[in-house]
Amino acid sequence: MTFGEAVKACFKKYATFKGRARRSEYWWFWVLTMIPSFLLSALSNWKVGVATSLQAQAYSAAFDQAKYDELMKQAESCDAIFFPCAIILGIVALALLLPSLAVLVRRLHDIGKSGKIILLALIPFVNFVIAILLFVWALKDSDPKENQYGPSPKYSAEA
Repeated sequence: MTFGEAVKACFKKYATFKGRARRSEYWWFWVLTMIPSFLLSALSNWKVGVATSLQAQAYSAAFDQAKYDELMKQAESCDAIFFPCAIILGIVALALLLPSLAVLVRRLHDIGKSGKIILLALIPFVNFVIAILLFVWALKDSDPKENQYGPSPKYSAEA
């Protein structure tokens, strides 16, 4: 499954928790979810770094009121980038939450596991172990036989 096919399949099955998802479908969609997160986080972190540097320069120039005011004005202008990035990142995260959970559940179904396992990640101290298990299971190859969640999308397509 290519990147485009995986993304199209995940958005087509936006909130479908039944059935099975191939490994490539899951990981390509994971890549899609990481791209905006990485870009927006990098941009906002860069602007926070610039603002912090400008504030440090302003505090060192505290006796020169004009320079201090100018540097603080530049530092505050970084907020014009940071807050919209944070809002867009939040909206993107909310928009991708349901299809990400759905494809993870379908991926677990593909290896014969119940999607209810994800709920264990809500338990403090257990969530770290569950996260590792989910990662390992997401790497696992499809179960070639039909299971209670349906036929294998990988092996039934190859036949």
